[in-house]
Amino acid sequence: MAATFGISEEDIKTRLDLFDRLVAKPIPEVDSQPGRVGQGLYVGTKNHAVDADQLASLGITAVLNCAPSGISKLPLEAYRKHGISYRFTNCREDDDSYPLLHSRHGVRSAHLQTARNVYEEVRDQGGNALFFCVAGQNRSATLAVAVLLLQQEPLEKILAACAESRPFVLENKGFQRQLVELEALVCRAAGQAASKGKRCLAGLDLPDASPKNNKRAALASSESLGEHVEVELVVPGLAGLCTFDVEIPAKAAIPSVKQILVERVNRHLASTSCKSIGTAWLVFSMFGFDPEYDLCLEVEAVESSLQVARLEKAFGLEVVQEATLNSDAILRWTDCCRFELFIFSLVKSCPEIQDEVQEPFTFVHKERSGAPGTFLIHYGATYLRAWDFGTGVAFRSTHAIVFSFSEDPRNKRDFMNVSTSENKRQQFNAPGEGGILGMGNNAIVHHVQLDAVSKSEQTLILDRPHSDVSGEKFWDAAVKRPFSLGKMLASLEHKSEAGVAKRLRMAGALNKNGRLLYFYGLGIALASNNNNHDEYKFEACLLSHYQEEFSSYTLKRFMNDYTAVLDPGNPDAEIAKLQKDFTLIKVKVLLVSLLNGFRDLTLMGVQAFDFNHLNNVLISRDYRKARLIDIDGASKGSIQFPSEYIEGPSNGNTMDLHKPALDIDLSTLLPVVVQQLIFGKGRGKQFVNDSVGKVRRASSKSDEAAKEIIKTVICENFFPHLQAQSEGAPPPSPSPTQKHLLKVVEWFYAMLMKRSPWTTWTDDVYDAMRCIDHLPIG
Repeated sequence: MAATFGISEEDIKTRLDLFDRLVAKPIPEVDSQPGRVGQGLYVGTKNHAVDADQLASLGITAVLNCAPSGISKLPLEAYRKHGISYRFTNCREDDDSYPLLHSRHGVRSAHLQTARNVYEEVRDQGGNALFFCVAGQNRSATLAVAVLLLQQEPLEKILAACAESRPFVLENKGFQRQLVELEALVCRAAGQAASKGKRCLAGLDLPDASPKNNKRAALASSESLGEHVEVELVVPGLAGLCTFDVEIPAKAAIPSVKQILVERVNRHLASTSCKSIGTAWLVFSMFGFDPEYDLCLEVEAVESSLQVARLEKAFGLEVVQEATLNSDAILRWTDCCRFELFIFSLVKSCPEIQDEVQEPFTFVHKERSGAPGTFLIHYGATYLRAWDFGTGVAFRSTHAIVFSFSEDPRNKRDFMNVSTSENKRQQFNAPGEGGILGMGNNAIVHHVQLDAVSKSEQTLILDRPHSDVSGEKFWDAAVKRPFSLGKMLASLEHKSEAGVAKRLRMAGALNKNGRLLYFYGLGIALASNNNNHDEYKFEACLLSHYQEEFSSYTLKRFMNDYTAVLDPGNPDAEIAKLQKDFTLIKVKVLLVSLLNGFRDLTLMGVQAFDFNHLNNVLISRDYRKARLIDIDGASKGSIQFPSEYIEGPSNGNTMDLHKPALDIDLSTLLPVVVQQLIFGKGRGKQFVNDSVGKVRRASSKSDEAAKEIIKTVICENFFPHLQAQSEGAPPPSPSPTQKHLLKVVEWFYAMLMKRSPWTTWTDDVYDAMRCIDHLPIG
């Protein structure tokens, strides 16, 4: 190392003491303006950079963005108004090992060359420059000190100026060391120049970085003249190296580009482990746009045709060749394209291992005590990111949010904690933040609000026939997070929940009554190991419309409340009111709503519905409406054509042609629901079972005996006034109410025993609807 930089390790340690003495102090709570660190040179934050009036008052004539984000948040029009030029250098990481100034072999970085050019141009014109990054602490400050060193300013003098204006800068130990090494190179070059009688200001003997690394310095959007372009690939969480420059064909389809990018990451993984990518999502963004203004390039989240349309209309990429039935659309990519690859799982790629078993991709990140916001710099903002099924528009949570997870899916409580820390170390000390709506066997559901991140001038709303695209700007979402990788991957399959959800959303005109869950789209969430908060992973999650009206009140909970036997001395007031007010009309309204939901699924071509012990049906708080959730079609997906259901069995036997329009447990669970609604009000489920048994046994003797049992129970449940009247003298003729009671008894007996006309009422959704339609309500 001494041979490269001309300074011993002992001397480096001595020079590093300057930083501990003068700078690297704690970050203040208030940072109102940039700090002057040298002649014509200021250092500040991204917030300082957006205040063009303040910059003009300081005489700033040029701004250098040293952060890895885009520029749409910067007031470029105001810059032009004030005569402020803008430059950009992609300092990707604030990490001890990142070669911000030079490599370990002394090769000068593109960042340093850009910063030097900006500063010298500004000083030649008599102006001032602002170097800024996210916090104005490490990257921008390091480049500022470096360019002053290149002007042969003493390091002590520069750090003394920093100590006065921004004493909390230069906390990064790796960057400190690079500055000491640069100082040594400057001194060596100055000595060599002095021996030749020359000034070394422009002749520092430090090799340039490869020219290709300089091409984004000014955020040029010029197209490569060759057949390939170099794009940036960021892989959040990838150890050792999370950013790659990758060459891709200038003209290529989206799947081809993803394959190239995945292969590049797999080569990196192969050099460090015996693993390769199992499942990963590719997200597109572009230099010149806010990094949150992005697009998920996965068909599970956004249809291929919609991806192409947004890349063309929202990002300005050229469609070279339209898609056909047998080929994908070809786009012309530029070197301003930027990709993120979110890895969900890895597989062992050793040749001796035959079966590929996917395992979760997790990574470790520890915050540095002096820079608690470095997580945001390395892995992007800690927000839930999602994309609209119908438009492809990007959304993100209104507040930062990191979920928790457990390595053991059975430890469901470990999935309940949430951190909402922003720009500081994650804190998981407030269980239940984010509104836990409930959890089942496979997943937990959180309540999260999201906003559209696209600006009005960048918003793209496509007119799609038969869709419910509405250009929403705000989501009040129920976010479903599966407990395990296997369940998450299964939910993303075309025939599983996510695939069905997308098709339901695109056929939203068939769900105007809201009997089915309204799905927004898919998203990417960040989660931390509840037993080791330095370990993280990314998760794919499904977002649906949350409504307070339904909340988490399932049909199972409703039936438990409805049939509960209350303590006469201390009854639950709410449940007592429910039982008292629930009439036969309300029974019918609820059942009709439930069956209409099943019909809506049928109209949308869904093959199956799983009651999941009545947990996949929500009941509104007025008990009038049912809403179906978790409609994954039991992983059967949509009805296919041709199919046996439509065309009949291939063996020509038409006797078995009659099948349910929806594969659903109508013969067991639906009769139980009807029996409990009619017999079980406040009487317990055991009473229902016992009464049904009595009716069946009595029917073997006579229908009248069985009906008498039914009449007694229904009268007690729904006609208590008739019971009181029967204890007195019988009326001369049946009253309308008594006639109504007898009709209900006849209907219930025929339904229960499957007598005419309800012999097949559980064979098909439409047969069941006809049966419930005939429940007499007086």
